[in-house]
Amino acid sequence: MPLARPIAPWSVIPSLLIVVTATGCGGGRPSRLAAPSLNPSGMAAKLIALGDENADGSLTGAELDRVPALKSILAQLDANGDRGLSTAELQGWLEGVRDSRVAITSFTAVVRHKGKPLAEATLKIEPLPPLATTIKAAEGLTDANGRASPSISNTTFPGVNCGLYAVRIEGNGNDGKPLPSKYNTETTLGVAVGSGLPPDGAISFDLE
Repeated sequence: MPLARPIAPWSVIPSLLIVVTATGCGGGRPSRLAAPSLNPSGMAAKLIALGDENADGSLTGAELDRVPALKSILAQLDANGDRGLSTAELQGWLEGVRDSRVAITSFTAVVRHKGKPLAEATLKIEPLPPLATTIKAAEGLTDANGRASPSISNTTFPGVNCGLYAVRIEGNGNDGKPLPSKYNTETTLGVAVGSGLPPDGAISFDLE
């Protein structure tokens, strides 16, 4: 199982939160770049349902494996320490995302393969299905240090929407072979962006 861990604060590119103004098509007064619209209660229930096999309104054990993005934030959101993620706990985080009113934010991912930085790999983040009509996919290419800062294509401002994503890492590994499907077509990777996540604005993916 790949490891995804926060990067030490000294190595982080600071997160950039953007709330900007843009001029409408007809000119006149500028308007704010709108943050994605979220209904925390309804969205939390739909996201939990992605892995909730016993329909008890929470994810535990193997259910979390079905939604890597939610498993990745269990430690931060598990308020009662039961090693599970409830609809209410996820709703609280989504409320923080909504209330922040952030339109675009940036985060850095560092990709390592077999213990070494992986260069020239494409890192894609794709919204979980309940969020697919609300937030947009983004991608970035890792540099020589394995760093990538995904961005939405064809937009004025660099960065991504706050939300929950599946992560796909495509390309060849440091052994010259294509990365295994568990990192792309059958990904076991995920990330949450916004309202304090990922911690310090960055996350590391250690691929086997």
